[in-house]
Order: sequence, then structure tokens, then C-alpha cells
Amino acid sequence: MRKSLGLFVIAGLSACSGSRKPPPQAAALEATSAATDDREAYAKERNLELKSFDLNRDKKPDVFKFYRVAPDPAAAGQSVEQLVRKDIDLNHDGKVDVIRLYDAKNQVTEERTDLDFDGRYDELAFFEDARLARKEIDLDYDGKPEMVRYYADNKLGRVETDRNGDGKVDTWEYYEAGKLERVGTDNDGDGMVDKWERRSAANAATPETVTAPADPELTAP
Repeated sequence: MRKSLGLFVIAGLSACSGSRKPPPQAAALEATSAATDDREAYAKERNLELKSFDLNRDKKPDVFKFYRVAPDPAAAGQSVEQLVRKDIDLNHDGKVDVIRLYDAKNQVTEERTDLDFDGRYDELAFFEDARLARKEIDLDYDGKPEMVRYYADNKLGRVETDRNGDGKVDTWEYYEAGKLERVGTDNDGDGMVDKWERRSAANAATPETVTAPADPELTAP
């Protein structure tokens, strides 16, 4: 039986298109994760500096950080290290569970997470200005997202879900102020909402609290 972090399954929005195409960011992150097993080669090919850290002192690295060395704009002739990527082994089993990508402001732009520690990434999150913008979740661990959650101003705005696994969105949920306001369902598979259901304030889901992404490292080396 797989171990899961537990996902609250709700369904999502977008009234027209049912087929989902992977965003260009997903392809870029997939390319980075492909080099996980040979980090030294990945760093060398991209002219990055690789540093590893052993957080639990078991003589095995748990965190791998990739830096780009660039001229310091504040000091002529000096250089600074810019964090580009971080790989994290959360449960110390020798496999990376989280991959994070960073921009020039040292803000997280993308994060891929292995929720059940099986070596495959089940959740892909995208950030804009250090705020969570979208999260794609593989609910049945088949390598394809069945749920996409969209956020605005640190609040959940809508959720799109493929409940029958045919690759098309069939349930849409809209949120107001973080609370579920209405649900649309596609019953015939044409990608269009066939039925809308409004939720009263009493039956609305509890608002989801979204904060800046916390660093899962227990100690910041």
C-alpha cells in the first residue's frame, strides 16, 4: 500500500476546454529532474557550482544545491552565488523527494514533490513572485495530473479535476474568498459543464490557507 501525504479531492473550473496540455514550465522542470542521478554532470554542463549537505549526520548528503556564480552588481570585481536549484531528500532514503527551481531574486519558481516517496513526482507547483499560482496533482500515481488547483492573492480560486481518468476535466469548482461557491460537472464527456450546483455559506468548504513556500530543510546550511 502506498504511503500518501493525504490530498483533499475537490474539483475545478474552466468552462470550455476539457483536454489538458502540459504547460511549458512542466517540460522544463522534467528536463532538470532527468539529471537527478548525475548531479555533477548536470552542474558541469550548465557551469554551476554544486554543494551537498548532510542534515541528519548519517554521512550521506540530503540536500544538493546548485549555484550560478555571477558578478556582484554592488561590488566591482566581486562575485556572488545565485541559488538556481535545490534537491532535497526528506526521508533520508537516498532518493530526492523535492526539486525546487529559483529565479534571480532567489525566489522559488517551481517545485516538484514526491508525495508518497516512491521515486516519482506526484505534485508540481508553480509560483509567481514567490506566491503559489498553480498546483498540478497526480491523484492515482499514474504519472499524469488529475487535479489542477489555481490560486490568486494567496487564496484558492478554482480547481479542475479529471475524476474518471480519461484525460479530460469533468468537474470544476469555483471559490470566492477561498470558500467553495459553485461546482460544475460534465456528464457526457464533451468538455462542457452540464450541471451547476451552488454551495451555501453553511456548506462551503473551509478556506485554504496559502503562505509562502516553507523550506522543508530542518536546518538551513
